Amino acid sequence: GGAYLDPTTRALLKEKATTVWLRADLETIWKRVSRRDTRPLLKKPNPKQVLADLAAAREPIYAEADIVIDSGDAPASDAVRKIREALGLTV
Repeated sequence: GGAYLDPTTRALLKEKATTVWLRADLETIWKRVSRRDTRPLLKKPNPKQVLADLAAAREPIYAEADIVIDSGDAPASDAVRKIREALGLTV
């Protein structure tokens, strides 16, 4: 989300936590966010283009995360497994 875009928030998270970016391609993100109408930034004309622009602008910042997980269209349990592996945790 947008909180990670704030440099102060990002620095605090980097200092106190391990950050994880669940990366997905635009089509997957669109499929996820278009299920609900609760995203104010997408309540504009051509919301898919707005999403594409947001993703392009945010990607370099999200890439600063300690761990980057390609979540794709897989079940959430796959992302959890990948995160646990990246953290060195056993299942």
